[in-house]
Amino acid sequence: MITDIKKDEYGIEGKVKFNLFDAEIDVSMDDDVSIEYAEKCAEHMNNLSDEMLEKICESAKRYCLFMIEEWDLVGEWEEISEDMTIEVSEDTPARELLKAIYPTVLIIDSPEDTCCGYHIECECDWEPEHGLEITIRDDKVVYIGQFADSSPWQEYDENNECNFVNSI
Repeated sequence: MITDIKKDEYGIEGKVKFNLFDAEIDVSMDDDVSIEYAEKCAEHMNNLSDEMLEKICESAKRYCLFMIEEWDLVGEWEEISEDMTIEVSEDTPARELLKAIYPTVLIIDSPEDTCCGYHIECECDWEPEHGLEITIRDDKVVYIGQFADSSPWQEYDENNECNFVNSI
């Protein structure tokens, strides 16, 4: 249930509990998003299928391993790794990555379909500058990568190497 609903100059905002992380996060939605639709998206977020959750975790792990290599190339991994909640390697179970992800905002864009579409802005241990974005359209994870304010309704290039849900 979305609480503390307020309208401001940027749209409508509120708060919602994200059960998976046992955290209350902000909700941000466009002016024309109905509370009923927003509630439907929040409920969907709190009832992710095991298949979707596995895809999110595997994609987050791929993103993390990619960033470890990138940070190592520029000589900054040692400093960033000091703030890692868990140690991540190829052998790390994907669901362990949930310990290093901190959702902050459920973003609900104007619906373009009757299905749910939303994205979740998160902080993560391995990318302190750009964080993590999880974008969902209906029962499909369509984007996992650095926060890019991606719409669930846009087309996603299946060859984009920076969309870590590709090839999972």
